[in-house]
Amino acid sequence: MRILHIEDEPWDSGIAHYALTLAAELRRRGHEVHFWGRAGSPLLDLAARADLRTRALRRPWAGLHGLRGRVRELGIELIDAHTGNGHALAAALAAFTGIAVVRTRGDTRRAAKHPLARLLAKRTQAFIAANSCIHRELFEAFPSSRIVTVFQGITAGPALPLTEAPVFGILGRLDPVKGHETFLDAAARVLAEHPAARFEVIGGGPAERRAFLGHRAGELGLGEACVFRGHVADVPEAQARCRVGVVASLGSEAVSRAALEWMAAGRPVVASSVGCLPDIVADGETGFLVPPGDATALSEALCRFLRAPELAARLGARGRKRFEDRFGLHRFVDETELVYKEALSHHD
Repeated sequence: MRILHIEDEPWDSGIAHYALTLAAELRRRGHEVHFWGRAGSPLLDLAARADLRTRALRRPWAGLHGLRGRVRELGIELIDAHTGNGHALAAALAAFTGIAVVRTRGDTRRAAKHPLARLLAKRTQAFIAANSCIHRELFEAFPSSRIVTVFQGITAGPALPLTEAPVFGILGRLDPVKGHETFLDAAARVLAEHPAARFEVIGGGPAERRAFLGHRAGELGLGEACVFRGHVADVPEAQARCRVGVVASLGSEAVSRAALEWMAAGRPVVASSVGCLPDIVADGETGFLVPPGDATALSEALCRFLRAPELAARLGARGRKRFEDRFGLHRFVDETELVYKEALSHHD
């Protein structure tokens, strides 16, 4: 297939990684894959490094005629749009052609239901939902549309040996939505009951945010029990120091690469019940789900691993198996290819 992905966000994000991972693997499978993004976006550099054919979009609507001509020259068969603006552009590029349009939705905003959105849905051969919550919202908005849930998959090496040290790690950028304050508050509660517990904050962010969280950790009396690692180049090495992974997000998490990476590493995951996380974490089987922002519930879940040390190995092994069965890269691309093929056949 000749496939065009449109991902016009100005920043790196979970949606961007979903799109880039998919596009790169489709190219490796022999498809001709083009990746168009907003001019100046870091996504275009990442796409170029993955050997995707890129184009910078500056004023796409002003240059729509030229872009339509370019799509025809390339022989594009299907356009997969990963944002709302990209979806409208894809429909315009495909209008009055044999090109199929797929909308992959990993947005945290609810699907619009106004007349223009419904018209756009009618010109879309399939929607791909990145999690079951998005699937339900799309069905509510566009009940006659074809909607398929395809969970993100990632490449992973073998599970990492499980450390005996009682270390809990949180992996992700230092963004308020990631719930680091909740993690630190929970850590203080855990430390009061289990003085040997340790906590790792893995991920970079603005200096002001790092300073704020460091000050908060000091106020809570965490001291040397909590280490801020900043951005790390070797994620598996950082994960190997941890016995349990935590995803304490307050919202968002349409996709969660961090949760998948913890599971792939053979670590149980304690996560807030937002976005895709209830799809990823089997509560009580591969980890535990807690209400977002509830430091007491999070601390209680973490303490369960300290009261029963064998629990981490058991749940971590189940998590690795669940990852292999449901969230591997091959399954991710296989399911997406099937959606594409059906979209093309329905459009003929």
